[in-house]
Amino acid sequence: MYYSKSIVYTTKKPFDIIDITDDIKKFISECDFKNGLANIFTRHTTAVLKINEAEDWFRNDLKEWCDKNVSIDEIYRHNDLEHRDPKTMCDSKEECLNGHAHIRGMLMGNSSETIPVQDGKLLFWVWQRVLLFELDHARDREIIFSCIGE
Repeated sequence: MYYSKSIVYTTKKPFDIIDITDDIKKFISECDFKNGLANIFTRHTTAVLKINEAEDWFRNDLKEWCDKNVSIDEIYRHNDLEHRDPKTMCDSKEECLNGHAHIRGMLMGNSSETIPVQDGKLLFWVWQRVLLFELDHARDREIIFSCIGE
């Protein structure tokens, strides 16, 4: 069987981290299957999903690393709206000035995570959580939850 649903999360700041693990567990219980795979996918290029710990010091360390290595204050060609391809332009100038967020997204990695499900439970270890990372400015982010199994 295949199940899918979309959930919109509203981020609150330019570098935000939302733990969506409990929503994934609820979704798995609603799917009413025992064994298979859960996939979580973000429809955005400046937000990523990662499996990691939801620990405050880790969050602070990661934000400091991003600020140091991919600063919002650097000059990015992506932000040069006079020369940028019009097909990639946003609705507002402020929304387009996000070269740093695209690079952070590429360095951090995933637009999706896949998690095995056994006996109706995600096969996580003790501290593993699915985290949604906002790398741009606060906004709504649509995340697609899907699972396939028996």
